[in-house]
Order: sequence, then C-alpha cells, then structure tokens
Amino acid sequence: MPKRRTSVALAALALFGLCVFAEGTAIAKTPDEVRAACRAEGRPCVGLVLSGGGARGFAHVGVIRVLEELGVKIDVIAGTSMGSMVGGAYAAGFTLPELEDAVLGVDWDRMLGPRPDRQLVNWRRKLDDYKSLPSSGLEMSREGTPMLPAAFVPSEELELFLARKTSAFDMVRDLSRLPIPFAAPATNLVTGYRVVMQKDCTLREAMRASMSIPGAFAPSQYKGELLVDGGLVDNLPVALAREMGADVVIAVNVGTPLSDKEKLTNVVGVMAQMVNLLTEQNVRKSLSELSPGDILITPDLTEYSSADLKKSAEIIARGEEAGRKAAERLKGLARPKTEWTAWNKARTELFDPPEKKKTRVYEVLVAEDKNSRIPPERTIERAAIRPGSVRTRSELDAAARSVFADGYFESVTYRLDPGPDGTSVVVLEPREKDSVWSSVRFGGSLETDFDKVSSFNFLFAHSWHLLNSWGAEWRNEIQIGERQRFLSEFYQPLGTTLPLFIQPSISFERQSYDIYGTEGRQAIARWRATQFDSQVLFGWEMARLGYAGISAGWISMRAKPEIGRDPPPQERYDAPYVGAHLFLDTLDNVSFPTKGYRLTAEGRTSDENIDGRGGTHVFEVNVLVPWSREKWTALLEAEIGRSTVAGTFQLGGASRMVGSPYGRWSGSRLEYARFALARNISEFMPLQAPVWAGMQAEFGRAWNSVMGDDLTSGGRDWQKSVSAYVGIDSLIGPVMLTVGRTMGEGTGIYFLWGYRE
Repeated sequence: MPKRRTSVALAALALFGLCVFAEGTAIAKTPDEVRAACRAEGRPCVGLVLSGGGARGFAHVGVIRVLEELGVKIDVIAGTSMGSMVGGAYAAGFTLPELEDAVLGVDWDRMLGPRPDRQLVNWRRKLDDYKSLPSSGLEMSREGTPMLPAAFVPSEELELFLARKTSAFDMVRDLSRLPIPFAAPATNLVTGYRVVMQKDCTLREAMRASMSIPGAFAPSQYKGELLVDGGLVDNLPVALAREMGADVVIAVNVGTPLSDKEKLTNVVGVMAQMVNLLTEQNVRKSLSELSPGDILITPDLTEYSSADLKKSAEIIARGEEAGRKAAERLKGLARPKTEWTAWNKARTELFDPPEKKKTRVYEVLVAEDKNSRIPPERTIERAAIRPGSVRTRSELDAAARSVFADGYFESVTYRLDPGPDGTSVVVLEPREKDSVWSSVRFGGSLETDFDKVSSFNFLFAHSWHLLNSWGAEWRNEIQIGERQRFLSEFYQPLGTTLPLFIQPSISFERQSYDIYGTEGRQAIARWRATQFDSQVLFGWEMARLGYAGISAGWISMRAKPEIGRDPPPQERYDAPYVGAHLFLDTLDNVSFPTKGYRLTAEGRTSDENIDGRGGTHVFEVNVLVPWSREKWTALLEAEIGRSTVAGTFQLGGASRMVGSPYGRWSGSRLEYARFALARNISEFMPLQAPVWAGMQAEFGRAWNSVMGDDLTSGGRDWQKSVSAYVGIDSLIGPVMLTVGRTMGEGTGIYFLWGYRE
C-alpha cells in the first residue's frame, strides 16, 4: 500500500505541475483566447488545415517546411487521418527535422505487416510455418460462431508508433493546451456523425481515431464508441479550424481524386472509389467554405496513390514544390524573423523526444480487465521486463510486441506512470480479442515438375485456445493429398509462468514413395508406408527461441508394395521408444530468411529390432544460417542423419538435389549441404510482395549401411546439383519457380507453392 500511495501522489504532483505550466504561459486555449492573442499582435489568426490522403499526406511536411522558411506563425491546426498525424506532431512541438525523421523513419513493412515479427512468435506458431499454415485464420466464438477479423492489418504497430511519438504529452487531455491548439475529426461508426477529438482525450487517441481507415485498421474504441477515419465526414476540416478561432485558413488538400471509368474494372477499385466518393463530397463542401482571403494548396500528386508509403521523400518534395508556388500569398502572413524564431522556440522547447529517454523500471503491472481470460502473471512473464532494469522506449516496445505475438490480443500498448525516486511503473494495456476460444486455419502445398510428378497437399487445422488458466491448447490437424496425415495433440504448460510443458499426442500418416536401384533414374518399385505414433513429450520452453524435450511413445509402421513384386524387407514394426528433441529457431522467414538461425536435432531409440540386428536408433540434426548485407543474402544449410533402418532418409526432387527424381537416393545414412545466394529484387517488380531471385549449389549423399546392397540406390558417392530460382513471399505463402541440374542425373524445372520440406 505505501508503494501504491507514493506512485499516485507523484502522478498527481506531475499533473498539477503540467497544469500550472499551461496556465502560466501565453499558450492560447479557447477560440476567444486564440483570437485575442492574435489581435494583440495586430494580425489575423492563422489556421492550418491538413487533409487526409494516406501516403499522399506526406506532402504536408513539405508545405510546413515552406511555412517555416517564410516565417508564418500557425495559431491552430486541424488535421484528418494522415493530416492528424503530421499536424498533431507539429502542434505538440516536433521540430521540422524531427517531423521529417518521424515520417521517413517508419518501417512500413512492419507497420502494415499481417503478422508479428516471426522472431517474437512462440515456437508452436513457428512450427506451423513448416506445415504451410498461415499465421491467422477463421476465429470462433465460445458458441462456435465464425468471427471475421476487425481489420486486415493488426493495429499493434500503429498503436506503438503513436504512443512512442506522443508519450511526452500523455497527461494532456485537452489538446487546446498543446503549444498549438489542435483538433482532429473522426467518424462515429454507429451513427455516422463527426466526432471532434480535442477535449478529454490524449494526442495519441486523437491521431489513432482519425487514422482508423475502415477495414485496414480496427476501429478505435473511445468512451464506449467505435471511431474510424475522419475522412469519411470531414477530410478537409476547414469549418473546424474556424471554430477553433482561425481568421485565415491555409488548407492543404491531398485527397485522392475520383478514378476514371477505365480504372473501375475490379472489386478493389470499386470499393476504393466508394470511399473516395464519400470523401470527395465532404471535401467539396469544405472547399466551398473557403473565403477569398484563405489559401488553398493542392500539391501535384497525380503519380502517387494513398498506398505509396515508401515514396515519402518524393511526396514531401511535391508538397514543398506546391508550397513555394503559393509563397507570394503566404508572405502576406509572415512575421518578422525574430518574432517567428521566438514563437517557434516556445513551441518546441517543451517537447523532449521520448526515444532518447531511458526508464528505470520500478514495477510492472497489467491494466485491470475483469473479462480477461489471460492471467496478468502470464502477460508480465511474456513481457520479460524486470523491476530495477533500465529500458529504452524501443525495448519497451519490443516487450509489448512479445505479448502481442501470442495472438490473443487486438493490441498491446503500455503507459509509464511515475514511480518513487524518478522510476517508472510500466502498465501494460492489452486489449484481448473477443474470439480467442478457437480458430480454424487452412494451408497446403503444391509441387510439379511439369512432366510426370505433381503433388498437392491440403491441411485443415483446428485449435482450442486457453482451455484453462495455465493456457492449455488442443490442436487437431487433417491433411489430404499425396501425404495423408492426422494429428491430435494437447499442449499443457505446467504453471502460469514456468517454462515447462507436457504434450501428449497421437498421429497417423500414410504416403507412397518410389524405390530406386543402382541402375539409373528409373524407379524399380513403389511402396506405401503407414505409421501410427502415440507419444508424450515433456519439454522446456526457451523463451522465444524454441524448446528442448524428451519423449516416450509407441510407434507402429507398415509397408507394402503398390508397384513391383518384391515386398519390403520388413513389412511391419511395432515398438515402444524414447526420444530427445531440440528445436531452436530465430529465422525471420522460413522460405526467404535474411537473419537468425535454425537448429533442429531429434533422436529416437528402441530396444525392439527391425532387422534382427539389435535395437532401432534414428538421429538427425539440421542447421541453417543466413547472412545478409543490404539486399543480398547468403545461406548455408547442413544436415546429417544416422539410422539403423534402411531407407529412412531421402534425397531428390525440388527440395533436395534439384534436377533429380523425387526420392532418387535413400538410405540409413544422410549427409547434405547447400549454399545459396539470393537478392531481393522487389524494386524491379510491379508487385507489393517481396520478390527474390537466387542460385544455389547442393551436395549430398544417402546410402544404406544395413541390409546389404539390394536397396542401395546411390552408394557413398557425393551427388552435386546447381539451380536458380525466382520466388515471391506472397500473402498466400511462398511461390517459387526453380530450374536446376543434378550432375549425371538430369535437368528439371519446378513450380512450388508452400514451404519446401
């Protein structure tokens, strides 16, 4: 209790000090005070109006650069959507370089990414990537009703970005108290009415509400209301600036114009046109409200769309160009250099970029949510912020991302409350999804050599989440196609914060494969193998790295010929076994990795023999490491396998030794390595998804050291392959076209969709 009272007292003292500062300065607040301050200086009150327009809104920064060069003092700012971000930051005290850095420094791939950084995802979700399962699927309510997502893009990165940039003013809940009074319109999604975000809200809340593009980002929840992008009702808020006290309005319109008939040929274009129609109607109304003394600036952005987020520098330049064209009229609002310099110093002197600060953590709390199914202890453990540690804002952001990556939240933000002796209390603010009961996901893969071999697999996966307070999950998978498979597993953590877990599972698998002899590339038989496995895995989770574990189980295998007269040497095998497992994975992408590493090791042993020679033992280790520099990535993968069972390991096909038949070499011994060099060529391609081109060299051999030579398909000779490929990291999974040659075997061209095993 004393610790809590100290925190509350310091918070109250800080808020009191902020209010005293606001009252004791010349910062205007009400519209009447704004006008009175301007009258005292003998000039009109100037309002800056910044419209929405997505990426086109970067032009606002260029216009502001011209205004500063001319010495135009801004008295009020009204901004919508992207205009709210630029205008709000300037009103809060960002200098022009800081404003430019904020815009140019955004990682838009992360901001608009459909999933969290893979390196933050837990090991179970990482394993899903190797099954070609998407990161998200159809989520279900407790009653089993399908629930569509609130938006296509998670709002986590937007929330963190706005929180990081505006946290210096979190205690200001009246935006007319900012160095420049500011307001942003939003749209009430239920009533369709305009909501002015200024009173009783933070700058972050105002920006977030005004930027909530319907469908792209989830609606902003504010005072029990759902708010979306203000552009739907007031994209160019001229009247709002007048209401705030402006006599003269400088309006910058960067809205997307309506498309021509020729461009309305698909559903995306039609939907975009529908939104633009709503926006254009209210913009026309706003333009009609401009008086002869107002100044309208319309940058030439014909070449740019609202989605050209990576062209910010070019768009800023277009804004500056438009500002200079209006310079003669703007000069009429300019003030003497000394007066403007003093005003700008007063505007910026309070703002201290929070990224530069370090925080000493007093304690970590979770904002109370009586309806949450996730214990606060679990959330705190996932954040991994230790009391007494010193953290930067970037590190605190990373902690919030780690919690969000579990997949149970719409967003996870945080705030810093004052603690004793200059410390801070980190209060995590997770907003739990309504649909965290269960989820359905669909995945698959496709391979073809455009000749004799084509394979397709379709995977259905259903998971029940958070079955108890420790976070249990029951997963069931069914796969059909060339490889038929069923899996049911129950993952049970052993405590809320302990890194231990137990996972019982049962699985069934059936697959056919070709058998090759020593004579050449033609298969001599085709066998079908089935396997039933039941096991219990006891493991230790290593944060976001992976897990290590031991297992015990029972395996039953059957093999029979489909083509060919000779039966398999061992047609049935049933035995108990014990195993050991290690899985470490920090790759940023499984198909086109640029950083991180992957290390897997697995072994299984049984006293039962399969060939009359003693026990059965299988061991396999694989390591993959990429190195990147700018747009180039080099990759090295190596694998070694050892077994007492003939034909355990295989080489050949599009995944291993490109240009040779699938399963061309098999054996109880495997040695394999590949080196690849790839380049991201996205800048040369008219696609939004990353595109890669690369080449690789492979070296491998698989042979039997048991059961004689009758099943040996290649001996101990090293096989060599070279290949080239082009791949797209698309929203539906990796898509790749590969051509390669294995020396002494042949050449092949392959199309692949999904992860290559």
